[in-house]
Amino acid sequence: MSDARSDEKPFFLEYVAARNYALAVVFLTPIALLLSDLSAPAPPGWLVLDRALGSVVGIVVGLLCALLIVHDRAATRVDRALAACTEAADRTEQSLAPSAGPPPPAVQVHLATAVVELREADDTAAGELWLAGIDPTELAAAEERAYLLLDRLHRHGH
Repeated sequence: MSDARSDEKPFFLEYVAARNYALAVVFLTPIALLLSDLSAPAPPGWLVLDRALGSVVGIVVGLLCALLIVHDRAATRVDRALAACTEAADRTEQSLAPSAGPPPPAVQVHLATAVVELREADDTAAGELWLAGIDPTELAAAEERAYLLLDRLHRHGH
């Protein structure tokens, strides 16, 4: 009779690696050390030192690349998202004018999509090493305006 657990795959490590790489390394390091010892037996101290040295070299190379390779994609995305959100808010205000009649549902969808993209773009830019030169008050004002307009659209529909 086969044990049910022997048929399972190592799902836990794969799940943790997808969610939090730093936590996954805690589980991955002992596995790597054991596999290294199986392929070429060595004293545990040497294996730990080798793994630590490899980690330090990887960290230094990663940091150097992050510092040397500068791009403005995150800032460009925020600028585009801010322009799109402002444009969608302007269209929404026009559609809410008394003379415009009832606003089409696409206006609400377009504004909601624009404000979500603005939030995601800003969150992404916040994780960059170099400051993007984005005025947070301008972003906050555009986001607040969009949410207030979405509220007005919701109240207008009821």
